[in-house]
Amino acid sequence: PERRERLAALDVGSNSIRLLVAEYGLHTGITIIDEDKEQPRLAAGVAQTGRLDPAAMDRAVAAIRRMQGVCERRGVTRLAAVATSAVREATNGDEFVQRVREEAGIDLIVIDAETEAALSYRSVAHHFPLAGGRTVVADIGGGSLELISAVDGLVEHTLSLPFGAVRLTDLHLDGKRDQRRAVRRLREYLGRQFRRKLPIRDWSAPVLIGSGGSFTNLARMAAARRGLSATDPVHGTSVSIAEGEHMLDWLAGMSRDRRSEVEGLNPQRADIILSGLAVTAELMERVEAREVRISAFGLREGLLLEMAGADTTPAAV
Repeated sequence: PERRERLAALDVGSNSIRLLVAEYGLHTGITIIDEDKEQPRLAAGVAQTGRLDPAAMDRAVAAIRRMQGVCERRGVTRLAAVATSAVREATNGDEFVQRVREEAGIDLIVIDAETEAALSYRSVAHHFPLAGGRTVVADIGGGSLELISAVDGLVEHTLSLPFGAVRLTDLHLDGKRDQRRAVRRLREYLGRQFRRKLPIRDWSAPVLIGSGGSFTNLARMAAARRGLSATDPVHGTSVSIAEGEHMLDWLAGMSRDRRSEVEGLNPQRADIILSGLAVTAELMERVEAREVRISAFGLREGLLLEMAGADTTPAAV
């Protein structure tokens, strides 16, 4: 039997921290054996203060320590840990990195937006046929939106915009103003920004693929509304622009408490889902996509693929 190695990828995001543990063999490729996720919301307040909040740091360090324990129990021999937008932009990001090293024994690498986009793309390219025209890949995180435009599977443009779901909620949807009006204003702002930053010749795409919690939650809610199970896997499913618009409109008319009871929506996202869906709706309009295809994988799987070497077969889901 071939030698199989245990690898782990830790993605310290601006909203969620996710762990993926996998077994890797040269011939069998990657098999995911464990997953873990927590939402300490590291980006909370960063948009206003420029700093990571001490309580958010405590929550995140505790989550990372716990996940480090999972890695030990699973016999992981190699761990890659990366941090994205919130830690990258905060003036005290290095203090957080130091705490993770001291308290969890993990060397956290703060990656730039380009690397972040490339890792997300790597995962998508692994699961979706990207030949035949232009594909736009969008990853909505807590702090930023990473965009990639590829033609026949080759990356032509990458762009990182400060349109993460936590950041936009903090800045535009504070709950003090009329919610529907605030969402409409946010959409107008995003529409202007997308028109300025995404020239149609480079970004108009018949195929749009979305990864990140905003997209997976949209897909689960859409499934529930179609009368399907909200717990079915959403990877590879599609949501039309009309469904996305309808969902945003429907949720914008609810209180946060009411939203947290919506089938298919993670209650921890009840406050940030509106900004995530506003980005989705305006982006779909700008790139002229009729639907968005959902990738349940993202950066953390891209990391695993990188650790294993590029020529590996897709992760068995």
